[in-house]
Amino acid sequence: MALRRSAALTSMHSIRRCLATVAVDPLEAYMPTHTADKVRNICIIAHIDHGKSSLSSQLLRVGDPTNNEKEDISMLDTLAVEQERGITVKATTASMVYTPTSGSNSNERYLINLFDSPGHVDFSHEVSRSLSCVDGAIILFDSSQGIQAQTVAVYEKAKEMGLPLIPVLTKTDMPSARPLEVAMSVSELFPEFDPDEILLTSARKNEGMTEVLDAIVKKVPPPKSRYENDNRLRCKVVDSWFEVQRGVVCLLKVESGELKEGDRVSVLGGDTYSPEESALEHFSIQEVGVMLPRRHRTKTLITDQMGYAIVGMRNPRQASPGGTIVLHTDAASLKEEIVDTADSSASKSGDRSVLYASVHPTEENSFDDLVSAVERLALNDMGLEVTMQKGSVSSDSGGGPFLGPGLRIGFQGMLHVEIFRQRLRDEFNVEALVTSPKVKYHIHFHPNSRKPRNPDLPSEIVIEDLTDWPSSEEKFTVYEPMVKLRVLAPVEYAGAVMDLITKRRGGEMETKVVDERTWLFTARVPWAEVVTDFHDELKSTTAGFASYDSTEDANPLQKANLCKVEIMLNGDVVEPLSFVSHSEVAAQQGRSVCKKLQEVLPRQQFKIAVQAKAQGKIIARTTVNPYRKDVLTKSSKMVGGGDVTRKKKLLEKQKAGKKRMNTS
Repeated sequence: MALRRSAALTSMHSIRRCLATVAVDPLEAYMPTHTADKVRNICIIAHIDHGKSSLSSQLLRVGDPTNNEKEDISMLDTLAVEQERGITVKATTASMVYTPTSGSNSNERYLINLFDSPGHVDFSHEVSRSLSCVDGAIILFDSSQGIQAQTVAVYEKAKEMGLPLIPVLTKTDMPSARPLEVAMSVSELFPEFDPDEILLTSARKNEGMTEVLDAIVKKVPPPKSRYENDNRLRCKVVDSWFEVQRGVVCLLKVESGELKEGDRVSVLGGDTYSPEESALEHFSIQEVGVMLPRRHRTKTLITDQMGYAIVGMRNPRQASPGGTIVLHTDAASLKEEIVDTADSSASKSGDRSVLYASVHPTEENSFDDLVSAVERLALNDMGLEVTMQKGSVSSDSGGGPFLGPGLRIGFQGMLHVEIFRQRLRDEFNVEALVTSPKVKYHIHFHPNSRKPRNPDLPSEIVIEDLTDWPSSEEKFTVYEPMVKLRVLAPVEYAGAVMDLITKRRGGEMETKVVDERTWLFTARVPWAEVVTDFHDELKSTTAGFASYDSTEDANPLQKANLCKVEIMLNGDVVEPLSFVSHSEVAAQQGRSVCKKLQEVLPRQQFKIAVQAKAQGKIIARTTVNPYRKDVLTKSSKMVGGGDVTRKKKLLEKQKAGKKRMNTS
């Protein structure tokens, strides 16, 4: 009896705790009284590793007092690669309800939709996507590192969109923090920021969180709907992903109308199906809710809210980011409006692929697995640009007999390439070989009396794949892409930074003093010189203190004396190993690649000649020596004893056999 009474009391206490939790849930209590003027959409932008995810997590804890779990400091970093590397590579969102602690609206509750965006330049497309969904932004400055290159880039991007900015200093509890000095530097570089109004925060000590939330409520305007007199449902798809048990999950922003469970909807404006096909397909909304960042089912989403919806799809391509979810009954009437809006948004986007690489499977007969994994990964990584031959198991990026079939993929930068490989391995268990990245080149052909060009062919072409590079017999001029490079570095490394920029063929260099410790260097540099190992060399030159950012230059092309360097193994060209180099350093770079291949290629029973060829000439060569059997030893004894002629005869016989093998 005692045991039964104890069990009954325990069960009653558990029920009471659950009921209490439900009763004080701020979001559940807020939903019925929701109005548009009490909504704030905000994004956090900053340089990489300036504490965006940590600040987001602490802000969410302030807005959800019922969450007593000791979660990881980065609540919004959900990918395995994010948790392992400690960086954000994909924008995520969460909602919270907050009651201001001061001001005239201290007794009113506000719904804050918070975006956490990446900080690295390679994921600028995620930053652009986040900024397009919000009405204001928090820009962070590290109290120890100060202003960094990507800080300037995201500031300019937010100002172009006309968003109000809230300046915040992070990591003020660090021993190396210098908040006063950094605040003065911020006000000098960005005059609109008053140093007295810059907020001081520490996510580790949970300091300054309420001040940040109060500033969001005060300075960020409520969302303005473009459809004030039209209550038809329009939900913008911010992101989508696939789950084995539930199917496709969509992250949505409701622009007008109300989305409820059980609605029959269609997706318009995506990049997969034509408008006619999209209008015909319809799906049932199975579950609707908000992200806290954990899922919280609310059964309905209304105008200006952000949340998730499980749509009853099995293919994520049916709800690609950028599309709009509408009621199936309204799909025909809204088709033209949604498609026109999507086309205008796509034309304004400048985040295109900046380098290209060939991706090949590491295991034989696993190309189909690679294609399937890349297609699924590209659904929620909008920075990837995948090219392949449709309806075929091969692509336009064949690697010949050495690498086999592959895909040509466009990336946003070198870190994007590394994250791509790691996500393939972590999420799809697929290992991939990525060749050296290449950029786009513009080729202008000239009249050639010796080898006339077909008049039906264009006189100007854009080369993304080096297999299309013209032969040395043709006359042509090469124009390479240029970028505006910004480098922020300590003043003691000024000479080393300027030497590095000059070495990378940079021009029009300018310097600006940010503060007594930091200088800002700007220059016009070929993109091919930046995209390979500029980051590593810059960090090595400045002991890790410098940072850089690059944007498209006002004059994006420049004439250059470039040539294609082909790598050959025993006379056969291995196209994925080819690269473009400046003619003055082609021999040096070709020699470096040949030596590297000599070290990594496995030895065979025959000799392997590794050669570099440019402009029709061999400019470098190394040799991978073959294995050689010890013919002078038999049964652990020397053959022939002290007879030298016997030894020479055996060596000559072996030499003749190797010669026959090489010529056969």
